[in-house]
Formats: sequence, C-alpha cells, structure tokens
Amino acid sequence: MNFTRGLLAAVLLVIAQSALSQPPLLPPQLSGAGAEALRALEPLVWTDPWTAEEQLASLGPLEGDLEAARHLLLAQALVYLHPDEELPAAVDAGFSALGADSAPLLRHHLITLDGIRIAREGDFAQAAIRLADAAAEARDEGLAATALFATAELAYAHTQAGNYETALLVLQDAAEEALLARDPFLKAQTDEIYGVIYTYIDEYDRAITYTERALEGYQALGYPVYEAESIFGLATAYRYAGDGEAAVEAFQRYREIMVARDNQAGRFSALYGLGMTHAELGDCDTALPLIEQALGADGPPDYDAELLKRAAVCEARAGDGPAAHSALARSRAIIEAAETLTGTRWAIELDKVEADIHAALGAYELAYGALQTYHEAQLALLRENASEQRQSRRAALENARQAMHIELLQEQARGRSLEAERQQRELRSERIGLIMLVAGLALIAAIVLWRLRDLRRFRELSIRDDLTSLANRRFIFEQLRALLAGLRQDLGVVSIVLIDLDDFKNVNDRHGHPVGDRVLKVVARAIAEILRPGDEVARVGGEEFLLVLPRTDLADATGVAHRARETVESLRVPVDGDESIQVTASFGVACTTPNRHSVDALYAAADEALYHAKEQGKNRVELADAA
Repeated sequence: MNFTRGLLAAVLLVIAQSALSQPPLLPPQLSGAGAEALRALEPLVWTDPWTAEEQLASLGPLEGDLEAARHLLLAQALVYLHPDEELPAAVDAGFSALGADSAPLLRHHLITLDGIRIAREGDFAQAAIRLADAAAEARDEGLAATALFATAELAYAHTQAGNYETALLVLQDAAEEALLARDPFLKAQTDEIYGVIYTYIDEYDRAITYTERALEGYQALGYPVYEAESIFGLATAYRYAGDGEAAVEAFQRYREIMVARDNQAGRFSALYGLGMTHAELGDCDTALPLIEQALGADGPPDYDAELLKRAAVCEARAGDGPAAHSALARSRAIIEAAETLTGTRWAIELDKVEADIHAALGAYELAYGALQTYHEAQLALLRENASEQRQSRRAALENARQAMHIELLQEQARGRSLEAERQQRELRSERIGLIMLVAGLALIAAIVLWRLRDLRRFRELSIRDDLTSLANRRFIFEQLRALLAGLRQDLGVVSIVLIDLDDFKNVNDRHGHPVGDRVLKVVARAIAEILRPGDEVARVGGEEFLLVLPRTDLADATGVAHRARETVESLRVPVDGDESIQVTASFGVACTTPNRHSVDALYAAADEALYHAKEQGKNRVELADAA
C-alpha cells in the first residue's frame, strides 16, 4: 500500500514538473567533471541568457559530450541574444565535439539550432529542410519536447520565407501538441509565432491578441529575454496596424530592456522600430536621427534597406532630392544583392518609394509612372500568391484552433476531477490502482482526439457549399456582419459584388442539371482564383455568388467586378463530344457609406444594381446609386 502511494506521488510530481519546464537541453546520463556546473547553468539559458553566456564562456574546454553540451547551451543562449556572428561558431563547435555514441538529445537539439542559424543567414528553404529533419528524427527517438521545439521553429522559418499557409498548418500541429502536453513555454512560443504570421498577413487584431498571450506566458515563466521579444513583436503589430503611439511606447519599453542589458543587437532593433514608426507617422525630424543611428549600428542588410526607404521619403519631403535618391539607390542595391528578396513585396515597394520621392519633389509625371509600375508588380504578386481557397482554409484553421482550445480546457477540467476520484480508488489495491491510472489517461486521450477530429469535420461542413466548395451563405453573411461591426463609419470602407449567371435555367433545361452543376463549379473556381488576399467569395443562391471586399472602395470594387465578368465570359465548359458552353454573368456593386452601413442595406443596394444590369442587357457591371 505504501509502495502504491509512493509510486503515485512520484508520477504526479513528474507530471507537475513537466507542466512547468522548457525543452530539456542536457541528457540525464551526462556525467563527469563539469556536468554539475552545466546543469546549474541550464535554467539560466532561459531565464538569464546574458549571465549564462558569460559563465559558459568562462568554463573553458571540456571533454566529449560535456563540450558538446557546453556549446549547445551557449548556442541556445545566443539565439535570443542575436549576435548572429557568434551563433554559427557555437553550433559548429557543438557538432565537432559529438561522438558516435553521443546522447541523441544533444545531436537533435544541435540540428534544430543549426536550422535556426541557417534561417538567420537568409536561406529559409534550407532552414525548413533542416528543421523538419530535426523534428522528425527527435520524434523517432522519443524526444517529444525537442521535436515540438523544432516544429515551432519550422513554422517560423516558413513564415520568414513568406509561405504563410504552410506555416499556419505546421504551427497548428505544434500548438495542439503544446496544449496536450500542458507545456507553458512551448504554448507561449507558438502564440508568439502566430502573432508574427498574422502581422505579416495584415490581420493585426489577431496578431496583437496572440502576442499579448505570449507575453503573459513568458512573464508567468519569468523569462525576461522572451518577454522583450514579445514586446518587440507587439510594437511591430501596433506599427503595422497604424497605432503609432502604442507602437512607439512598446518600442521604448523594448529599448530600455536592451540598453539595461547592453545588448547591441537589441539596441539596433529598437532604433529600427522607432525610426520606422516615426517616419510612417510623418515625424521626419525625429525619425531621421534614429534611422542614422540604426544604420550605424551594423544591423542586418535587409533591415538597413527598409530604413533607407523611409529615410529617402523623409529627405524628399525636406526638399533634399540628391539625399533622397542616394538613400533609395543604397536600398535598391541591398535588395538586388539578396536573391531571397527578389520579387518579394520588399523589392516591389522600391517603386512605391520612388513614386513618393518624385511626388514630394513635384515631379508628378515621374511619380505616376513609378506608381503604375508598383501597382502592376503588386497585382502580379497578389495573383501569384493568393486564392480564395487559401483564405478560407486560414479561417477554418483559426476557428478550429479556437474551438479545440476551449474543448481541450473542458476535457482537462474533467480529467482533473476523474484523477481525484481515481486516486481514492487506487489506494485500495496496488494492481487495480495502476491499471485504473493507465486506463483513465488513455480514455482522456481518446476522448480528446475523437472530439478534435469531429470538431474539425463539423466545422468544415458548416461553412462550405457542398457543390462548389466555396463558403456558404450563412458563413459569408456572418463574416460580412462581423466586418461591418468592426468598421468605423468615418474610416475605411467595405464593398460587395453580387453576381448572377445569365439565363442559367436554359443551361439546365437544354443540357440537364449535371452539366449545370459542372458550370457552377467551373465559374466558382475561376472567380476564386482572381481574388486578392482578404477577399471572400461564397455561393449564396442557385446560380448566385457574393464577393466581400474589405478595405476596398467603389472604384476598386468595380475593377474587381469587371475582371470577374471578363473571366466568366472567357470560360468554355465542355459538354459531350466537341461541344462546349459559354456563359455570362451580371454584376451589382455596392459600397458602404455613412447611410449604408448595415448588411441588409448593403446587400439591397447590390441587389438593385444587379437588377439594373439584367434590365440593361445582362453580361455587364452596374453600380449602386450613391446613398
């Protein structure tokens, strides 16, 4: 009986400790002169990497796995201290010290750090391969925490490469594992990376929410360097969201932490954020000295390129044309020298900066030409990278994640109640108690997995049109209602386009409903492929579709409608043999106004415009009357 109590207490103690730990870095079997010193330094790598770096360097050379472990701890500390020139040397030294019989934990965590090092050097594709290997091999060795840590870093590497959909899919798995493992550190880490992804894809409210969660998690753990990183991420999200005052305040907090720690890389990041924010606020007098300091701080070249863009616009606004063009030329040289930036939005933005410079200097014809080049390149990039299916999948992933989080918390609460009851019963018999413990844990895991699987399946069925795989009427109107509810009437607009296929009844009557269904699928896919990031399309009736275009005025929405009309008109749907069908559609376009700010009013305006399009001969675009 006493043995059962002791064993149960030990199991509960291990579970409690694992719920408060970060990924283990040192294997349990590590021994020899220096092993105890390394174990004492392992927690400092996470709580105080500045001190850990100094003490690890002072330990001096060790032997075999001990030396590999010393460099592993040093490399992990350097990851968040950002001296990127020292990180490769620490990782390489760690690999050199490994032997054929070294502990797998050392090897696989070094592989993860090597993937982080490769990403820091800008080769995101190779970094993703390295990190995927690290996660897979660690998982094969039964090193779950190490595999999860590598998976989170893999998601971040995909984010840096601009593969946001892949990053969300990878991170979804990591977030689920972190929740199931009750690992607060990895939960905070995945929240932080969610914040980065949503910042990149312009979903700033979500970015701020996730980054604040990460900050709370790191503060609860007492990890100041990770708190600082979250504050920087929060400041960046505020900056992109247009909340300049909140961004400046957060960047100042980050700067104070970095100055107190004498962290040069952190100082550069703070100067970068403050300089960029003040420039975007139009406060060039404050921005230019900060940008000059940042450019002299030996930061990453791609960050220097962004600083030079802002400096160029500020110089032009001050009337100094030569200084403006010189800054732009320096930025262009940096970006053109980096193959990974070719064709990205950072390279395309050079033309917009050039247009801003010409406009500030009064060369409006040159400004128009540069702006036209920018918009053409931007449109090409949007067409390449965006589709409605990816947007819908992103929304489905987010909804599934939130639902899973709630469900998991409920299951954990039930699990704790069952655990207390089971402990009382298990005290009666050693054998029966152990069996009940194992069976209870297995039952909880099965319930969680079963509920997660059904939740995903039911969520997908509830928002999809069975025939076209587009969003259904209920989902699109929920999205539109939420969009309008969060829209300030004096700032921002939303447009919708109502689409109805012309004479579709004739198609069904002449060729049959299977052919009609084929036409609807082809039209739905064609319309979805021309949409931009953030746009939504749904099937809202038999042959009727609805486009929701956030942050889009009436002129831009009309352009989208004309592209859709031309796309539909160009389609040829095969029937039997060599015969094919050509269909056309009519379009009604409406935009929010101070007097048209509800779903019903906006939809009624688009419907009336569509009616006029039908009356005027069909296969045309009509705009709603001004309200």
